[in-house]
Amino acid sequence: MTIKGIIFDMDGLMFNTELLGYEKMIEVTKDFNYEMPTYILDKTIGVNKKTAINIFKKYLGKNFPAEEILIKKRLIVNDYLEKNGVPVKLGLIELLNYLDEEKIKKVVATSSYRKVAENVLIRANVYNRFDDIICGDEIKESKPSPDIFLKALEKLNLSADEVIVLEDSRMGILAAHRAKIKSIMIPDILPADEETKKLYFKECKSLLDVIYLLKTFN
Repeated sequence: MTIKGIIFDMDGLMFNTELLGYEKMIEVTKDFNYEMPTYILDKTIGVNKKTAINIFKKYLGKNFPAEEILIKKRLIVNDYLEKNGVPVKLGLIELLNYLDEEKIKKVVATSSYRKVAENVLIRANVYNRFDDIICGDEIKESKPSPDIFLKALEKLNLSADEVIVLEDSRMGILAAHRAKIKSIMIPDILPADEETKKLYFKECKSLLDVIYLLKTFN
């Protein structure tokens, strides 16, 4: 098996921004006099903004001010990132360097909208390290639909058996499975459940471990 392309998720995979957003979402919801149960928030990990809003309204009622809360949460997160920088996950830069050395293509496939994704990637100084970016506002259906990964294959101009997806979320792993692409899970907020474990190729503790795994392929 020769790997010619890697598809990266972004939040929770490359950066510790999933947990940051998770915590700020709980705080902001309280400011609007609502409680955000973690079991509901867990269901939004890995999906795009539109899908997250639908989930919130399904469980918290149609009058739940999801749009306003998400906007305030995003402003708070942006302010944090501006003051503190983007928290980069262990092994990201080393992995990108390895892929460059091996001439392996790489794209980002994130549920975040383009404006948000580009802002984070630029602040983390890795925007130009990728061949392309596919974002949550550029596809019809959010993860766990395979749409974003199928589009990533088109951008890479590679077949599914030449590519590996790197994901931290259950929804992302399910989307990769539906796209018939092998995946590696590096869990972030939530560990893999038993059903998810049946879908991915391998599980790694960090992106550093991904380098060692890729060396066994190529």
